[in-house]
Amino acid sequence: MAGKARASIVYGLGIALLLAGCSEPPPPGEAPVVSEAEPATIPPALKTAVTEQTQAVCESVSTLHDRINQFLDAPSAQTLTSARETWRGAHQTYQQLATLYRIADLSLPHQFNDRDPVDAHPMLPGYLDQVPHYPRSGLTFSEVPLTPDFLRKEHQSTDFFYLTLGFHPLESLLWPKGHRPIEATLANFRTPGATPETGKINAPERRQDLLRLIATALQRDIQPLCQPQNQAHLIAGLARLHQAPPKAAVRLERTLANTVGTALAAWAKNPEGEDRNGMPVGHSPQARTDFSEYSAVVNALKATWIPILLAEKEEAREKASEALATLATKLDAIDPQQKPIDTAALAEARVALTQFSEGLTELAFEGQAAQY
Repeated sequence: MAGKARASIVYGLGIALLLAGCSEPPPPGEAPVVSEAEPATIPPALKTAVTEQTQAVCESVSTLHDRINQFLDAPSAQTLTSARETWRGAHQTYQQLATLYRIADLSLPHQFNDRDPVDAHPMLPGYLDQVPHYPRSGLTFSEVPLTPDFLRKEHQSTDFFYLTLGFHPLESLLWPKGHRPIEATLANFRTPGATPETGKINAPERRQDLLRLIATALQRDIQPLCQPQNQAHLIAGLARLHQAPPKAAVRLERTLANTVGTALAAWAKNPEGEDRNGMPVGHSPQARTDFSEYSAVVNALKATWIPILLAEKEEAREKASEALATLATKLDAIDPQQKPIDTAALAEARVALTQFSEGLTELAFEGQAAQY
């Protein structure tokens, strides 16, 4: 059985490499050139699904901006919990949309020069604020003026792990490293003024400024996803896959392998949650939402995108849907609070992902796949 799984993975990778030459992105700085003919027809369900998902992302980020400001205006357990829950919802919704761009093999429109102002990760611990064993560290305890221009110039400027924009700097402030009680987080943002301990640095005030500025920047940086031309570009890319089920099968397999598969492998190698350099393994290590988000992505594929992209392939569609349901269940069974992570549960999820890949192999190898 293990040999069969390895063979399927090799086959899948071989097809992916075969197709890669037909789907290379344009050089940086150049507008994408669509060499393929526009799809003759676009299924209404596909157009509706993309439009609704895009609107959900833009609306959830706007709501996150509002909830963060409500928390900063009146810090309390209730307003902090509301901001955290809204962050979880907005980030999960964004992950589902980003998955569609990956399946369509399109670059996200807000990314440029290998920089991502929305969802860059991982983030160097202690870069924005103090962490255990490194008190009074980060931008919070520096004297540099905190302005929108500074944060934008600083983001991934000298190191890809130096993050000042996007979801994950917000995460690091809403869930300070160390997973302390909620009251300790509230104390971080209460502003009694400068004290002898902090000298002239008013750390709570600077945290408030950072949180407010980053939330405002995120609301701005998400806007390219909301623009009609970018929605249309994504719709056209997915519609072409709807017309080519073998190619859609490869893209679906490759996307989950490169996201869920890569994450599960990293956790299996580092069950304590950090690599040997002390960098977090998880995508959202402080909110601890990785596995619930992957499960949500998988369920969205099962409910919406497998029926659309494999509409004409009933047997493959049913196999893929069944395999995705199993994968989602296995992901839900992984407890993100457990440390070290349950490696047996990780192994079961990896097996379920392999079974999903195997189920698409036959479709991907259909005779017409060679033309892509």
